[in-house]
Amino acid sequence: MPALAPPEVPPRVVAEYQPDPPLPSAPVSPEAVTAPPRPPRPPRRDTPRPEVPADEPQGPPVAAPTTPAPALALQMPGASAQADQSVRALLARAARDLGRVDYQALDTDGRAQYETARRFMQQADDALKARNVMFAGKLADKAATMASVLLR
Repeated sequence: MPALAPPEVPPRVVAEYQPDPPLPSAPVSPEAVTAPPRPPRPPRRDTPRPEVPADEPQGPPVAAPTTPAPALALQMPGASAQADQSVRALLARAARDLGRVDYQALDTDGRAQYETARRFMQQADDALKARNVMFAGKLADKAATMASVLLR
């Protein structure tokens, strides 16, 4: 077997160091140093502000009553009833499976999953009442999946 020899080392290119030019030795006067130009200011608005009489006491500001924004839901004419029924069927299956689970025999993680599945079912029911069928379907599917895993 022939002896293996390492290849030749490639030549190295070394750049020469170029020192920075020397700084001026004369002191610089403050007038010679100029500040960078400022960006232009936006135009002023000359809108009058409402004046509040000084003799009237001002109470705390009254916040406008806020109403929660309605939940976004896709509404299709014929599919709503069918989707509602399928979500309710998933919720019924999840409730049936959770009813068959022995809660006392579960460990800590199992109990946490049981409670999570119950909360998913409650949230899905609330979403159905709010007519958000798609969100309710996702929650019901999660609850049914968790309940079926706990049943095993």
